[in-house]
Amino acid sequence: MAWLSAAVDKAGGRFSPNKSTLQILAFEAAKTMSRLVALYKSLSDDELFKLRKGPMKSLGVAFLNSMDESYLLGLACKEKLEDLGHAIVVVSRLSKQCIDDELNRFEIAYHNKKQGIIDVGNVDFNSRNVGKAIEKMEKYANATSALHASLVALNELEVSEKKMQKPKINIDYFNEEINFQRKQVLHFRQISLWSQTFDTSVGLMARIVFVIYARICTIFGPFVPSLTCIYIPKRKALHMKVYPETSYCLLVDKEKYTEHASKSGPIMKASRTKPRPRRSHSGQLCLSGPIMKASRTEPKNKSLIQSAPGNTVGAAGLALHYANIIIMAESCFYSTTSISNESRENMYEMLPISLKHALRRKLKGHLSKDVEESDEGQGLAQGWKEALGEIIGWLAPVAHDTLRWQQESDSQQQKLDSEPTALLMQTLHFSDLEKTEAAIVEVLVGLSCIYRYEGRRERHDG
Repeated sequence: MAWLSAAVDKAGGRFSPNKSTLQILAFEAAKTMSRLVALYKSLSDDELFKLRKGPMKSLGVAFLNSMDESYLLGLACKEKLEDLGHAIVVVSRLSKQCIDDELNRFEIAYHNKKQGIIDVGNVDFNSRNVGKAIEKMEKYANATSALHASLVALNELEVSEKKMQKPKINIDYFNEEINFQRKQVLHFRQISLWSQTFDTSVGLMARIVFVIYARICTIFGPFVPSLTCIYIPKRKALHMKVYPETSYCLLVDKEKYTEHASKSGPIMKASRTKPRPRRSHSGQLCLSGPIMKASRTEPKNKSLIQSAPGNTVGAAGLALHYANIIIMAESCFYSTTSISNESRENMYEMLPISLKHALRRKLKGHLSKDVEESDEGQGLAQGWKEALGEIIGWLAPVAHDTLRWQQESDSQQQKLDSEPTALLMQTLHFSDLEKTEAAIVEVLVGLSCIYRYEGRRERHDG
């Protein structure tokens, strides 16, 4: 980041240091603001409804990962908490530079909030003030992203200028471009987080952190009993019961929603155990839901990606590898041309030794020279096409989500702007290894049969 600071100095002269403004830390703050905004949006009513109607009801997730809705929601909750935790680390560090005593003690305040009871009436997710804070954070993050882009462009122009060994007219052109870019840097420095105080920036983020954490507790409380107990004011609770579609709360309307959603997919109905009331130390009414199965509970102090059970694709370290194989097979299946020998060889070489042996064994029972030389081949090829269409229809989306999750995870480390991402629970990471490998072998056997029988007919007709 040193060159960024130097570029800003060149653009507008070395300004007097001001410890109360973010300056070079603006880029880290912008990335954190974007992460919080994306997380906030992912917890909206619409996004949660899409989650339960989409990935959680998909055949691939149901067959390979789990049909236990409570388990899947627990995984989603842990991932969102980890995402929030990354933002909290940055906010805590920046808060140490705040002048305001309350902001300076953000880390202590957050810890105390987690240990106590959250009144969702005081951190209303859908309130107008929270909406304005989100808009302001987006505006600051976008301006800081523009500042970063302007600095990169300025740096490239200055490097190019030094390399220029051409007529003066070209040098003059570069000077004009450089001067214009320096003005852009100055403009975005003034309207971005670079010139904002620690108190302003941390104040915005700290508030949204509490709002997001309260929202997570409200939504996932029945599935993750270890979450902080929440207190819902009577007026708000009545509103959620009367309008479950517009005020999405799994805690209040879980049974009714599950009964409706289970009709549209393979997910089994969640436990009918109703959230049971209990009393906190202060006497306020809290709600806690059914405890997740002990065998599914992740070990403490482990990140979500490290907590995949031993019988899963993720634990074997093969999630990305198998995702690439599945997507390559999908491409071959939908190709309008015949499958090339090179494509078949590439897919075969990508297989672990155990899968190569399994594929050979299964091919012996499906490939017949007698059938190849008869008219039955085309019928078998068509049968395999129909069977593979169904398998790839539920297997490929999980593979694509696996690659998307990895790409989005990598890009978040570089980009200053973020969007809601795929969840790890909808990828191959938590997929049963034996089932996944069996599905891959079935797909490759089918492709081999289509290649053999349909390829023979193409040569015969030609």
